[in-house]
Amino acid sequence: MAVTRMFGASVKRREDPRLIKGEGFYTEDIRLPGMTYMAVLRSPHAHARITSIDTSAAEAMPGVLLVLTGKDLEGKLGGMPCAWLVPNADLKLPTYPALATEKARYVGDGVAAVVAETRAQADDAIQAIQVEYDVLPAIVNQEKATQAGAPQLHDDVPNNVAFTWKLGGGDVDQGLKDADVVVKQRFINQRLIPSAMRRAARWPIGPPAATS
Repeated sequence: MAVTRMFGASVKRREDPRLIKGEGFYTEDIRLPGMTYMAVLRSPHAHARITSIDTSAAEAMPGVLLVLTGKDLEGKLGGMPCAWLVPNADLKLPTYPALATEKARYVGDGVAAVVAETRAQADDAIQAIQVEYDVLPAIVNQEKATQAGAPQLHDDVPNNVAFTWKLGGGDVDQGLKDADVVVKQRFINQRLIPSAMRRAARWPIGPPAATS
């Protein structure tokens, strides 16, 4: 039996033909009965206190069904979960609301959301929401953010350090002592590869009811 080896092989993508022929199917192509659209207003600041939000103009716009801020969701939704709960590392999990309430903590932090009959109406309404910010100091260098005196994103996460995790095994010191060659190098690795995504959902979950 021939063995197919993936490593080092040039693998032809199976999805390309339908994409280059315009036959791809995307979230934007989904149409459900009574479907509505949500758009999120996001902070342009990396660190800012939200002093006021005026949603009155957006609420009065055609097709707008609902406008939400973080205050509307307090006590109704739990914080968003951490993707990876690191074991044995004293992981700190600050409150992470779906929409920011008192502070925006990164560029793109959701501040308000609009539900409307069409995507265009939702996008237009987002532009009508007025938000006042008190811009706070921010540091984009992760190492500098952990040093004394750096701006703190969360009061319950000192020095902006979520966890310290040490890995090791055996007698490291003896291994280094006995090694023929010791190479020292500092590596910096990105935290995430963020990707924008859209979602379509039906509530209640399940197939549409049969009609006669």
